Amino acid sequence: METRLIDVLQPIKDNDYQLPENQSLQELTTMMLQKIGSVHPVLRDDLIHTIFTTFIERGHYSHEQLKNILQSILNKNYLFYRIGTSKREEDAVFKRSFSVLLIPPIMNKHRRTPFLKEAEVHRVWHNLKKYMQQESDHRGYVKGKGWAHAMAHAADALYHVASCDEITEAEIREMLPIIKAQFLIDHPYLFDEEERMVTAVMIMFKKIKPQARIEWLETLLYVRESWQDPREDIIINNSKHFLRALYFRMLEGDHRDLRQVLENLLRELRKQEAY
Repeated sequence: METRLIDVLQPIKDNDYQLPENQSLQELTTMMLQKIGSVHPVLRDDLIHTIFTTFIERGHYSHEQLKNILQSILNKNYLFYRIGTSKREEDAVFKRSFSVLLIPPIMNKHRRTPFLKEAEVHRVWHNLKKYMQQESDHRGYVKGKGWAHAMAHAADALYHVASCDEITEAEIREMLPIIKAQFLIDHPYLFDEEERMVTAVMIMFKKIKPQARIEWLETLLYVRESWQDPREDIIINNSKHFLRALYFRMLEGDHRDLRQVLENLLRELRKQEAY
């Protein structure tokens, strides 16, 4: 089936994403959703994702159709597909991570021309929060299968949803500790995940008070429990990379106070390094 779907989708991409006259958009959408988590990198990333994104951006879908797609990807068969049962090295993550990557173009469309009710935007945020709490597969690029990159994709979704006027300060403050928990882990981030998440954090910072920003930043300082456990060195590295990414992003704009906080935190973090 995947080869047949590639044969259907490749000409669409090659023809500047024009839908053939004899092709039903609804049928095509159903087929793409069914294979959104394929381990075939060309089908999943180069074709399904890019066609979905382009169709959404160019207005091929009605607002009602976009709502239906959003409702589909937020359920247990997509965003939460085997999230609590699949092992870290299994392929279920591809379905989750490419489902979450459909959220940005839909929410971007909503921000330009609002079509979601306020409660629906909050529901997207709530599901993202649940997803961030539960995702445990942190692989970036997987040889032979392409990008899993779940945390980077989640960061893109957080950025676009947090940018919506409907998202409140309270919702932002609930999300920030979850982001911290996902980055202070003993799995090394190797593919700019922290940079993608910093982009989301910067937009989130606009919705919370300066003191709340400082209080959260201070939680990113990891204090080791053991000098013999190499897993703690990975956590410290992740903390260091995240803080550095934030620092350099804050060189633009009036963030002098936060930069000073970050400089102090990075100095303190040096004391936790084992060399």
